[in-house]
Amino acid sequence: MSKETKVMNEQIESEEEENMPEKKKRTIGTKLTMLKKGADTTDLKIGHLTNIGEIGLESEEIDITTHDSVDDFKEYIAGSKDAGEVSIEGYLFNESNFEKLLELANSREVRSWKVQYPSGATWMFDAFVKSLKDGAKDIEGVASFTMNLRISGAPKFEKSI
Repeated sequence: MSKETKVMNEQIESEEEENMPEKKKRTIGTKLTMLKKGADTTDLKIGHLTNIGEIGLESEEIDITTHDSVDDFKEYIAGSKDAGEVSIEGYLFNESNFEKLLELANSREVRSWKVQYPSGATWMFDAFVKSLKDGAKDIEGVASFTMNLRISGAPKFEKSI
């Protein structure tokens, strides 16, 4: 990439950030959806969420340190990429959806999921329900649940238009 192209890209990014409305910068209103498949007639929208965890990539590290490594420092190269897990927390206001998620957790089936930001940006990924738990029942608590989605393969990010 030429120096001129790099400067131009930085200017575009800076203008994009400055012109983004405050509403698009916030994450309240982010949605999680399991996409329909086979006999499903509609996507399954997982509502009443209070937290959708991090989505991204992490590379394994491979130690290539030898007796020739300079100044006694370890050396590494990047190994396989891992998209990890997405932790989900929410209120258990829709027992039918929870029942569907429980069936999915029991089946261990990999399904397609979408996380959509209020800005319109999306993450798409395939995952199975690694864990699904009905939340604690304290005296002044609200019925809640937690779920971890284990991503299989590469997640895809698409910025808003």
